[in-house]
This record gives sequence, C-alpha cells and structure tokens, in this order.
Amino acid sequence: MNRSLSLISAVWILALSGCAAPGEAAEPAAASPAAEETAPALWSFAASEDAIRPESCEEGGTPMRGLLPLQLSIEALNAKQSEVLTARLPEGAALAGAWELTSTDPNFGGLSGIALEDETTLLAVTDAGGWVKFGLDGAAPAAATIGYMRGADGKFLTGKTENDAEGLSVRDGIAFVSFERDFRIEAFDIGTCGASAKAVEIAKLPATYEGRAIDPNEGPEALTLTPAGSLRFGFEGATGSLSPLGDVLWDGSAEWSGTETANPDGFALVAMDTVSLPGGEDREIYLYRAFDPLRGARSVLVWGPDEADQLTLSRPVMTDNFEGLAALVLETGELRLWIVSDNNFSKMQRTLIYAFDVPL
Repeated sequence: MNRSLSLISAVWILALSGCAAPGEAAEPAAASPAAEETAPALWSFAASEDAIRPESCEEGGTPMRGLLPLQLSIEALNAKQSEVLTARLPEGAALAGAWELTSTDPNFGGLSGIALEDETTLLAVTDAGGWVKFGLDGAAPAAATIGYMRGADGKFLTGKTENDAEGLSVRDGIAFVSFERDFRIEAFDIGTCGASAKAVEIAKLPATYEGRAIDPNEGPEALTLTPAGSLRFGFEGATGSLSPLGDVLWDGSAEWSGTETANPDGFALVAMDTVSLPGGEDREIYLYRAFDPLRGARSVLVWGPDEADQLTLSRPVMTDNFEGLAALVLETGELRLWIVSDNNFSKMQRTLIYAFDVPL
C-alpha cells in the first residue's frame, strides 16, 4: 500500500470511529461520501492530523532540525516611501510596517507564500523548495532561519517540477504547501521535526478546467486551510483571466467548487487566507497580481466586500511581485495583513514585506 492510500485509510478509520457511553447505542454512520453526489465530503484537518504526523516525522526530531541561521538585513522603508504607501490606504487602515529584506545568502529569495506558524513566527516557502522562518517583533520580521523541503523519500526536492512551492497554510505545526508544475498539495510536520519533515501527499489537483489544459505556471498559487479545517485552493489562471477555486475531498481527490474569484480586470489570483471573525463568520482575503512592462508590477489586496476593503499597490508606491499573504485577527478587533514579494532570485527585483492593520 503506498503512502497516500495508507494515509487515506488512517484518516477514515479516525473519522468514522466513534465512542458511546456504556449502554448507549452508537450514532449511525454518516452516509458514504460517494452517495452524496451533490455535496461530497471535504477533507478534514481534524481527521487527518494524527495520520500525517508519523508519516512526515520520525521519532527524535526537533522543530529547528534542518533549519540554519540566515544572514538577513531588514531595512524599513524611508519616510517618503512610507508616506506614499500610506496615502494609498483606505480610511481606517494603517501601515503597521514596511521592510525590504536582503541577504548575502544566494539561497534567500523567491518567497512565494507566507503563513503564521504562531503569533510570533512567520513561515515562508520559496519557489525553489525552501523554507524561511522569521521571528516577529510585533508586525516586523526579525531573525530568520532557512531550510529545504524533502520529498516522501526524505530526499531534497529538486528541479522546478518537484520544488515549485507557491501556496502555504499552517495549523498546529503542520504546513500545507501547494505546488505548480506538478499540481499537488503536500503536508510537512515542521512543528515536530523542522525542515527534516518529509512530504505527505494530501491531494493531486486538477490539470484541466472546463476541458482545457492549464499552463504549468498558472496553477495553485493560492491555498487556505479554513477555520473549519478544510483545504481550498485557487489557481492563478485557467481560461483567460479567470481564477477558479476548488476543494480537497475526503479521499484525497480534488474538484472545482464551481466558483471563481472576482479578479480585478487584468489581474490574477496569487494568494488567499481565511480567518474567523469575532462574530463567528469566516472571511476570505485575496491577493491579486498584474504585470506589464509599462506599468510594472501591480497588486490588489481585498479583505472585504466593499470598495473601502481593498488596497491597490502601483507606482509610485515601492512595489514588486507580491505573491504571499497572511492574516491575523488582532485583539483590538482589527485585521493584520502581511504580504510578501517574490524577487525571482533576481538582483533587479526586491523582497518586500508589508504589514497593514485594517478595520473589519
């Protein structure tokens, strides 16, 4: 039995097991997902967590294993740059900080996805199969470590087909990563054994949309683990400027949800996150990107349904190829949003991290 099948079996043993008090009849089992054609059962973090951990980590690992200190220079935007950026913010929103990151380490760069590991740690993936872990001082990135992803066999991921990591979501130490080229989602228990965590395949993702093949470089840029524990993915492009959304199902398959993001004209989806608001409802946040030689890189960050719930970044704002997004509901009731740019390992581009506090 291969690793994916063993994981699915373990998940469903856990999910279907139930306990009844002595003398009580157990609740009847839920209908088979195959019988619910209109509402297939979704993949569940709660049902999968205990099966992922032993597949990903051997005994004796530590959270910092395989992560090395990274020489990093963190420079805040100057007063004029911050002023220009702040002028773009809608009423009620505030700049929590903006920084440019550089390093003498040639392996630093290409940050394509970010997620909060906890309230003091920001985790990033690179589109060359790397991990970068930042400490946080408030909203600001601080000391960092770097490591490299491993496949299910424990060997480092190599080549663009294997290591083109894009989307990232983290819960209880398990990082979920979506990959372009070979469209898939894999899990890594980095909270237990750091960068030595082996990949556990969660799902293969669709390669076609409405009967048309998807370009290998327009795949699952966006990934979110919802508060309820299901996995949603979003593709950068499929037909024209459409960015379709999909869900991972209970059996490790994936399907389109029948919805597409409301892309601004000429933009494509590159990241999303989901938070639970104080009132109990979920809120999805989206990051869109566009580029052309005349106007350069442009981004639109959307955190709500109204025009006041979005931010457009374009010249003369210092901007770049923003691809990663992470969100946190603060104790004040505001929403803190971090975005990160992918410099494509090019000296002509920048690695930027911006943080905004926005009203809900």
